[in-house]
Amino acid sequence: MSDEFLRMARQEIQSELENLNKIFLSCVNDEQLSNRSVEIARHMHKIKGLAPMMGQEKMGEIAKISDMVVKHISSHGILKGAQGIILDAVKRMSSLCNGQTDIQVDDFKKHVMSTWPDIFEF
Repeated sequence: MSDEFLRMARQEIQSELENLNKIFLSCVNDEQLSNRSVEIARHMHKIKGLAPMMGQEKMGEIAKISDMVVKHISSHGILKGAQGIILDAVKRMSSLCNGQTDIQVDDFKKHVMSTWPDIFEF
């Protein structure tokens, strides 16, 4: 990928993460997450697509898992504990975007799968 593409993709991801962080300032429970799930899914979907193209596989995997959760909520309604888990995902992706390299994906994935084993097909 060209340096210009990588710069623009990074800016886009940062913008999406900023938007998600703003959403979570007022989205403090599972019901509020459910009410904003379509909007949150749009942001996650963009990150899910862009992150791997710029070498951010961990961020892309976190976004993929989060996107699946949020889309399930959009289709089926509230999932108990989803607000905390998706907020954790946003924090992990923000840390990765800021250059932190020790963020773990496997523990996040295991936690999500053990919380809602019936909605995932990994």
